[in-house]
Amino acid sequence: MAAFNRFRLFHWLLAGSFVAVYLTGDDAELAHIWLGYGLLLLLLIRLLLAPFKPRGFPRLAPALRAWRRPDRAAAGRWLTFAALSCFAVASLIGLGMVDNGEVLARAIPGVQPDLFGAASGDFLAGLDDPEEVHEFFANLAMGLVGLHIGFVLLFRWQMAWSMLRGLPKRPAPAVPPRKAAPATGEATATAFQHLTVSGRHAETADACSFELIPPAGDATWSTGKPGQFLALRVPHESGPMLRCYSLSRAPSAGQPLRITVKRVEGGLASNWLLDHLQPGDSIEAMPPVGSFTPASLDADLLLIGAGSGITPLFAILQSVLERGRGRICLFYTNRDQSSAIFADELNALRQRYPQRLRMVNWLTSTEGLPDAAVIASAIRDMSGDDWQHPDCFICGPEAFMTSARDALLRLTIPKERIHLERFAPGVGAPVRSVATGGDSRLDVRLQGRHYELEVSPGQVLMDAMEQAGLQPPNACRAGLCGACRCKVVAGRASMRSNQILDEDEVRRGWVLACQAEPASRELQVEF
Repeated sequence: MAAFNRFRLFHWLLAGSFVAVYLTGDDAELAHIWLGYGLLLLLLIRLLLAPFKPRGFPRLAPALRAWRRPDRAAAGRWLTFAALSCFAVASLIGLGMVDNGEVLARAIPGVQPDLFGAASGDFLAGLDDPEEVHEFFANLAMGLVGLHIGFVLLFRWQMAWSMLRGLPKRPAPAVPPRKAAPATGEATATAFQHLTVSGRHAETADACSFELIPPAGDATWSTGKPGQFLALRVPHESGPMLRCYSLSRAPSAGQPLRITVKRVEGGLASNWLLDHLQPGDSIEAMPPVGSFTPASLDADLLLIGAGSGITPLFAILQSVLERGRGRICLFYTNRDQSSAIFADELNALRQRYPQRLRMVNWLTSTEGLPDAAVIASAIRDMSGDDWQHPDCFICGPEAFMTSARDALLRLTIPKERIHLERFAPGVGAPVRSVATGGDSRLDVRLQGRHYELEVSPGQVLMDAMEQAGLQPPNACRAGLCGACRCKVVAGRASMRSNQILDEDEVRRGWVLACQAEPASRELQVEF
């Protein structure tokens, strides 16, 4: 992405110079022509690069989806594409209107004026008035450039200023990290650390992958498992926001971490990341956590994903195929082919491992929304009779995950083999707090040791434990990740909000420490 930004900056500076010279009229005709040569050369280089799809270079033309469902980002892409197209047409016509051999002969020793012969402009023979057509496209290009400048000043000024400075943007002020109390046991706290963005790659029109380099010398960043996630502290003018993003590639020593972010309408964090985060910037994050991981890379797995839900599933799939011996069945649904994240990488893996990877690509634009019956039928056809009760991992929108889970239950797959990953708010209403009328005594089993402490009315377990000097596992502190889940073995607790534990887990006593309050005078939990 950094290489593309430099290419784009040089291109626009050259285009700006071209416009300035063009407006001077005939007094700078020679400079006008040479700047036209430069613009056409850059356009030719960009056209030659396009088939190779170099990393960091977005597609040359906007996706058709950007036309069918326009948004602010799509408007900027279409303005850029239209302006460059008009520049190309105007430049080609303009070069056909001059004696290029004579121009080159005046600047380059040894070049003869008759280099191109007398017929160098014959390709304009079909135009009644080339000069008028040239002027039309030139003026149209300048008008589009003016609109694009206005668009940048209104909506992209921070990115443009950072690109012009050539320096990484300073991250927005963040709230200071919590001060951890002294540890009284073996539990350890994990603080947010700064990760450097080393790469950015457009996956689809509204999704990008970011490569993040963790702090040197800290092995906790490379020992994560496929399917885990990072908790990010995303800066914003309204204050830092905590969000969880799945790793789209399993952590590995010496390799940057990779997350993939999809733009969400009205989503403050996803829009900030996609609009502002560039190579060279830094972002605060915590080491990988999460339990949405396979027990073994040698076991057969069934993966079911929709949209950006492919993110943790792809990390699992890639790890199993490249590091293990297991087989994979993947049911992957998207609106259309252009919105499929990792489409090229999945096709490459299917060609490389034809005996171990089976896939169904379901497009809702042509086949409709898949219900439980459709998903069950597709899985049955794909897996055949030689897959007996594999572990199943589901990630996607809430309604889709409900249908996928129902499909697996129809196929008599045991509940304990069905794993769901939720990062979006659930549809259920938050569980209301239950006051106990006074302090509650909390008995905690953490890292093999017992601790006793008091919990005030209305206080969540996480806060009470940290105030007492304990350092329980945690990440998002918003009830979205499950890193702090613990089991109630005596007494009762109620959760302010539950968006990750299913009914069966709650029935068996599992709670989220960052959301749970005591609902009895005596409470015992264990991690």
